[in-house]
Amino acid sequence: MAWSVIQRCGGQVRVGFGGVYALDFGAILLMADAMGATSPLLADLLPRVEPLIVKAYRKEGGDGE
Repeated sequence: MAWSVIQRCGGQVRVGFGGVYALDFGAILLMADAMGATSPLLADLLPRVEPLIVKAYRKEGGDGE
């Protein structure tokens, strides 16, 4: 279930003038709760996948490294 939440919430990001810089954990955890998928695993996974998702947004948007 944790992976399902992450897949559905990839667009829940925080954006500044430099582009995407983080995931919106609050929005993701609310979605997980609505899906009945809150778990310690999700809380553990979010910080681990955040850099990967942010990096993907930067590459897609041309802000790449």
